[in-house]
Amino acid sequence: MTDFQFTPNEFIIPAGKEISINSANNGGVIHNFVVMKFGTTAGDTFENDDVVNIYWEVEILPGGSISDTFTAPTESGEYQVVCRTPGHIEAGMIAKLIVVVSE
Repeated sequence: MTDFQFTPNEFIIPAGKEISINSANNGGVIHNFVVMKFGTTAGDTFENDDVVNIYWEVEILPGGSISDTFTAPTESGEYQVVCRTPGHIEAGMIAKLIVVVSE
């Protein structure tokens, strides 16, 4: 993560599997990696009423890094990823998580 972008900005993961995430915040402010629930988006800004639509999230301080895990959704499709820090969605800090069923 850097100020106002995720690199890469598209992630493809297998449905229902444990996913390891290793991420660094190379920006100067706090960033979040927020996966929204299937079929929901944060819209143009992240508001308090968007919190109920969070599938999974992690916050990373400036210059920090994380290693964490989460279980991927079981429903295949595209999920919105955003940074919920005020102003960051508006600045384009949006990505896509694509969940696929592995055979």
